[in-house]
Amino acid sequence: MDSWFSEADGRVRVLIEAPREGLRCRSCGCSRVHVHEHVVRSWESAPLGLTPVDVVMNSPRVKCLDCGAKTWHQPTFANGQRRITKTFEAFIERQLTRLTIQDVVEMSGLSWNTVCEIDLARLKKLARPKLGGLKRLAIDENYLGARHGFVTIVLDLDTKAIVSVLKGRGKAALKPFFAKLKQARAQVKAVATDMAGGYIAAVMEHLPKAALVFDRFHVVKLMNEKLTDLRREMYHELTDKQHRKMLKGTRYLLMMNPENLKQNAKVDEKAQLQEALKLNESLSVAYYLKEDLRQFWNQRSKPAAEKYLEAWCRRADASGIRQMQTMAKTLRSHRRGLLNWYDHPISTGPLEGINNKIGALQRRAYGYRNYDHLKERLLTLHHTKYTLQG
Repeated sequence: MDSWFSEADGRVRVLIEAPREGLRCRSCGCSRVHVHEHVVRSWESAPLGLTPVDVVMNSPRVKCLDCGAKTWHQPTFANGQRRITKTFEAFIERQLTRLTIQDVVEMSGLSWNTVCEIDLARLKKLARPKLGGLKRLAIDENYLGARHGFVTIVLDLDTKAIVSVLKGRGKAALKPFFAKLKQARAQVKAVATDMAGGYIAAVMEHLPKAALVFDRFHVVKLMNEKLTDLRREMYHELTDKQHRKMLKGTRYLLMMNPENLKQNAKVDEKAQLQEALKLNESLSVAYYLKEDLRQFWNQRSKPAAEKYLEAWCRRADASGIRQMQTMAKTLRSHRRGLLNWYDHPISTGPLEGINNKIGALQRRAYGYRNYDHLKERLLTLHHTKYTLQG
C-alpha cells in the first residue's frame, strides 16, 4: 500500500493493490481465475480532518476457468458499485444522526440519492418499539403532501414513539397494524382518536376490551368549526357594510381562548370580540356555549361530567341554533368515548405535536422523494438528536 498528497486539488490518495489469492469469480465463487485486464478505479474515503481522501486501485477483471464468466473484482472496503468506501459510509451515517440530508449533501458533495440510500440503511438498523408492551395508543391521520398523500400514524402514548405508519386512512388502513398487534399479544387498555367513523369502527372491532377515548382537542376543534360556520352564515345575511366589516375580522377571535386575547394600548381584541357578539344574539349564545363546553373536562368526577354534558346538550337544543343542535347530537352519540376520558385521561395532543415535527422534518429535508425512506424516518423519529424547527 502506498499513498501521496496532491497539492493541485488538496487530496490525499491511497494506492492499494488487490491480493492475487483473494480474487474470485463473482458468478460462481470459484478461485480458479485468470486476470483478464486492469482498470484504475478510485473510491472516496472518510476525510482526514478537512482533507479529502481517495482510495485508488488498479482493479482487475478476471475470467473464470470453470464457468467462463468475466467479472470485476469486488473490493471488501466498498459496497457494490458505490464509489465511496465503507469507512466513508460510516462517517456519513454519524453525520446523519445530527444533520439533515440536505446538510450532508452540501457538506460531502455526494448525490442526494446516495445520501438517502445510506440514511435508509442506517434507519433500518435502529431499534423499534416492541408492540407487545403497548398499553395506551393515539391514532390520527397526517397529510404528507401530494407525493405521498394521507397516512395513518399510531403513537405509543407512554414512550411517545411512533409504532406504525400506514398508507391511507380509515378502518382499512389500520388492518395490518391490528394484525401485528394481535400476534404480539398486546394488552391495550385505551386508545385516543378523533371522532372519525373509520377509526372508531377499527378500534371497536379489533380492540373490543380497550377504552375508546375522544380527546378534548378534536371536540373543541369540531365546536370551532360549527362556530365558524355560524359566523359565515351570519356574515352573508348582514346588509350593513360596517357590521359586515366588524364581523369579518373576528373568525380567529371566536376560536381563541378568552385568556389568550390581547388587550393593550394598540390592540384590544376583547373589545373587538364583544362588539361582534353584540351584533347577533345567536352568535353570542354559540360563543358562550363553546366556552362552557371547555369546562366538561374540569368536572370533579365522571358522574358529574355526565350530568354536565347532558345539561350542555339540552341548552344547545334549546338555543334553536342549527349548528349547536347538530353539535349536541354529535356529543350525545359519542357520549361513552367522551366520558372514558375520566377513566383514561389521554389525548391525541402528543400526536399533534408529532405532526408538527413531521412537517418541520420534511421542510428541513426539502421533502422525501421515497415513501419507504420517509416511513423509516418517522418510525425512528424518537431517535432524533437535532432540534426540529420550522
